[in-house]
Amino acid sequence: MDTERKTAIIIGALFLIATTTFLIGDEIINSIVYTPEYLKNSFPSSRKIGFGFLLQLLNDIAVVAIGVLFFPILAKHNQKIAFAYMGSRIIEGVLLLVGAISLLSIIPLSEEYLKDVQADVSYYEILGALMKGARYKSFQLAMISLSLGSLFLCYLLYRVRLIPRIITILGFIGYGFLLFKMISEILDYNLGGETLYLPGALFEIIMPLWLLIKGFNTTSSVTRLTQG
Repeated sequence: MDTERKTAIIIGALFLIATTTFLIGDEIINSIVYTPEYLKNSFPSSRKIGFGFLLQLLNDIAVVAIGVLFFPILAKHNQKIAFAYMGSRIIEGVLLLVGAISLLSIIPLSEEYLKDVQADVSYYEILGALMKGARYKSFQLAMISLSLGSLFLCYLLYRVRLIPRIITILGFIGYGFLLFKMISEILDYNLGGETLYLPGALFEIIMPLWLLIKGFNTTSSVTRLTQG
């Protein structure tokens, strides 16, 4: 098995690991933190939240690793795009980590709330809202970084046909929708709802499966893009 085939398998596995760990970790944390009684329940459920945080940390590591492992594959065709994609995944991973830490900070806030016998609920709720707001802003910025970098990725994959073009077209649609959704939300609109996540989610399942089964098309006759 050559190096590129092994890299394709690892990248495919990391995509699936990243998606799975993020979704499960997010669900675990949200089931506690995004409830009316989160100030009372977060500290007693600190182990559960901590487990969700660890899963999201695994996602962050996988996200960065994907960018790093993709770099030598993409750099053979276009170094600027290779750097852009790797940089976007590193930025995404850092921002998601910042967001996860923001939610993790609700645990000590909950502890202080439970200790304060004369607690001013509004004070703690404001702090909690700020922490949750910081988390979502970090998520939005992370998704913008992901979508911009991945549009470059899909462009290069389409040009050099490292994977079937029909898959990269799905990627273009998915990451374009994701970018549109995040920008619209930052501008205080929510256009399209959760359905705009679907094409990107399909791409991040189909492409990894293709890489696991088939790998990259290293025999493509398409002329490589000019370096630099």
